[in-house]
Amino acid sequence: MTDIDPPVSERSETASAWCMKIAERPLTAEEARAFETWLEADPRNNAAFERASFIWRALDGANTSPIRVSVRMDALSALGGQDNEPSWWQRPLVRRSAFGALAASLVAAISLMVLPPAPDARGVDYATALGERRVVMLDDGSRLSMDAASEVSVDYSGDKRQLVLKSGRAKFDVAKNPLKPFSVVAGAKLIVATGTSFSVEILNGEVNVVLFEGHVAVLDRVTKRPAVVPSSGRLSAVDALLQPGQELSLRENGASRLEPVDMARATAWEAGQLSFADEPLGQAVERMNRYSPTKLVVGDPEAAAVEISGVFNANNVDGFVSNVTGVFPVTTVRRGSETVFVTRK
Repeated sequence: MTDIDPPVSERSETASAWCMKIAERPLTAEEARAFETWLEADPRNNAAFERASFIWRALDGANTSPIRVSVRMDALSALGGQDNEPSWWQRPLVRRSAFGALAASLVAAISLMVLPPAPDARGVDYATALGERRVVMLDDGSRLSMDAASEVSVDYSGDKRQLVLKSGRAKFDVAKNPLKPFSVVAGAKLIVATGTSFSVEILNGEVNVVLFEGHVAVLDRVTKRPAVVPSSGRLSAVDALLQPGQELSLRENGASRLEPVDMARATAWEAGQLSFADEPLGQAVERMNRYSPTKLVVGDPEAAAVEISGVFNANNVDGFVSNVTGVFPVTTVRRGSETVFVTRK
């Protein structure tokens, strides 16, 4: 007789129900045995429970129903009727060979999330001026590196670490703490991580996420669904999760672009350099404006589309203007207090 696997949604619902029960209160001895039996019944149950725990934390736990968690799990897994888990979900959260001790510690650890929280800490705002860069060590050991003309608010109250990138660009080197997810809000997007290194940038309404190490999920801020709309009509793991060395660009109109990124170029700004490789002049100018006391403007669509390459000292705006106009088919004109790039006739 052939065993029939339970549907994906059933496995997801069971995993999220266990997650909710463990978060609410300690398991009874009978429930602990039932939980152990379920975990041992199929190795995929371990992976499902880990996904449920991740999504539970990302969705603020106690405010989330099992059905909502399982829907998010199915969306992120994109199983399409098969249990093909993304490879990074495969790390077992609970080791069956030592279930007793680990189950007890899991119950104790997750229960911390539902204890009455300490009085909410006031949010802290950090900002950099024109041409200024700043590195901030956060209370948990995470490091916040800010580009010029950027603003980030930090809220470590309750059981989460939530930051909001209000403008500019910042890099986040996250201290690992899987019970306190680290999330960054940028526009309409939510980037969720546990321990990793990534940067987020807001540029002309576009949100750019570069992953240097670890894993992050990029979600819609409101729906908590993957921010990428798949062209095939079916979600896949890559629709939610970036891999190291990738950059995900998300536009306000819903369009998205996923590309490999040169790590050295992507971090050059931390050392005071702006590195461009076939970058549209319109985007390069916006990045340079974080350092320029004289506002730079692109005066026509043709000039904005010119692709430039080169490495420029961020604080040498005159050098940037001179090199761009000397090599590429654009020139500049003065318009009041602005320097305007226009197509060379």
